[in-house]
This record gives sequence, structure tokens and C-alpha cells, in this order.
Amino acid sequence: MRALRVVAIASIVCLACSDPTGLTLEGPPFMRARIDGRPFSLQEGDVLSWGWSGTLGAFLSVHGLPATLAPDSSNEFIYIQVGAYNGPGTYTLDGSRNVTPAVNAANYGLFDGNVTTTHSFETGGQYTGSIRIIAVDTTSGTIIGTFAFSAAATFGPAGEVHITEGSFRIRH
Repeated sequence: MRALRVVAIASIVCLACSDPTGLTLEGPPFMRARIDGRPFSLQEGDVLSWGWSGTLGAFLSVHGLPATLAPDSSNEFIYIQVGAYNGPGTYTLDGSRNVTPAVNAANYGLFDGNVTTTHSFETGGQYTGSIRIIAVDTTSGTIIGTFAFSAAATFGPAGEVHITEGSFRIRH
């Protein structure tokens, strides 16, 4: 019985370290995706952060933006929030990040060298997506997961954007 318990615990620990996507808790931080088919990539040295109080049912956010800013409006960012995080799993992104209480939402945008937003796109209505939190290691401050979403323009020129093949490993 004790051997069975040890195997079960080892299996759970192993599941938290990696999954079929190949993402693991080990390695340098990054955020990658395809934006309308074009590569988007942030890595160690860029602004990659996530936040969660550690309480199940509390708000969780993941975001990334470049550390070095271009003077024009080509600086891209991705922001994703889960209104009530209850552990690893898949969460539908279908709301706006500008509501209270917080709901599951995603935002993609562009800003200029003065960090002024010039374009913003959000989930909501027919524009939805998902984030899959694969693992959270509060000891190392690391979170890994995948995401994809479509979003409509909420600021700047009209339009929509499609974010696919998103993945991240972020440390506090």
C-alpha cells in the first residue's frame, strides 16, 4: 500500500513538470505566439510577469511586453486574466478585462515609445479563446501554459486579431 502511495505521488509530481506540449517548469522564461500568422516572441530580459494570490478562486494574470521599446507604434503586448483560478486546467477567455468582478479575458495591443496604447483588441462576444495552465510552481515562482484567442478592436483602427500557438514559461 505504501509503495502504491509513493508511485501515485511521484506520478502527480511528474505531471506537474511536463506535459505532451513539451513545456516544462525548467528553462528560461518566454512567451511565444502567432499573431495573424506572424511570429511574436518575448524572452528573458523582456517584461514577462504573472500574478496570483495563491488562493484558489482568486484572480490570476499573465502578460508580456518588450523591455526595449521602439519609438513607433510597433511595441506589442499580450495580457490574459483568469477571474477565478482554481488550479491547472483550461479556462475559456470570453470577457472584457475592464469589468468588475474580474472575468476570464485576453487583450492584445500595440503601444508607442512613450508607452501610450495605440491599438487594443479584447475578447468578448463572438471573440473568444482559451488559456491552459499546465503547472504552477509557487516555490520557484514559475507558471507554464498555452493560449489562443481572437479579439476585436476596442481602441484604434477597427478590425480583429487572431492569436494562435501561444505558449509561455514565466517566473516572478
